[in-house]
Amino acid sequence: MKTTVRIVTLSLALGLAGALASAWGAESVIDLISQGQSALANVKNAQAALQDLTQKNTALQTQGTQIQAENTKLQADIAAFKELSSTFNQKVSDYNAQCKSPKTDAQFKECKAQNTELQQQSESLKTQPAALNAREKTFIVAATAYNQQVKSLPDQMKAAEEKYRVALSYQYAWLDKARDQVAQPAFQPYAKKYNCPNVMKPSKTQDAADAMSDQIIACLKRVVNSN
Repeated sequence: MKTTVRIVTLSLALGLAGALASAWGAESVIDLISQGQSALANVKNAQAALQDLTQKNTALQTQGTQIQAENTKLQADIAAFKELSSTFNQKVSDYNAQCKSPKTDAQFKECKAQNTELQQQSESLKTQPAALNAREKTFIVAATAYNQQVKSLPDQMKAAEEKYRVALSYQYAWLDKARDQVAQPAFQPYAKKYNCPNVMKPSKTQDAADAMSDQIIACLKRVVNSN
């Protein structure tokens, strides 16, 4: 099973909508900071969840290979046991036919030696079914759990991708609002004084968008705390 994870990266070009306000209020900036922190946290949490599932998918592929190898070995050992049992049963049948009534001392000694050997082989074979059954039960438990995880993983991945996509859309919407705020003429002196980022520069990657979000939030905090 192979699940392909698509990381959706939308364009973060500057999208100033409507006329810029001529003034700004501290309360609106505080709200903007709170919204940005929430949006960024949601993106990071959704991204982490998606990464966890991706790692789980990789681990399941490794586990599946190991489980299949164990099954192959188990089936080979079961086949070998059956062959040994069949050979042993044939030896017992031959022993019963040949040693039912030994005629000479040599025949008696040979039959006695065969009897000892067959008893040893019987004791050895008796221990194998329990061990093989235990291995088979362990395999069934592992394979069942593995199959359940493999079956549910695609839906989990789909849900995680959708949650991440929604989180990104909220982050991008917040970035537009934050850029509107920082770009206001009335806000520009504060933006310059408190080292706000260049909001006219679009974020082309998700890492850049996260960095821009962090920088804007930090800048807005400095502005608010200065008043």
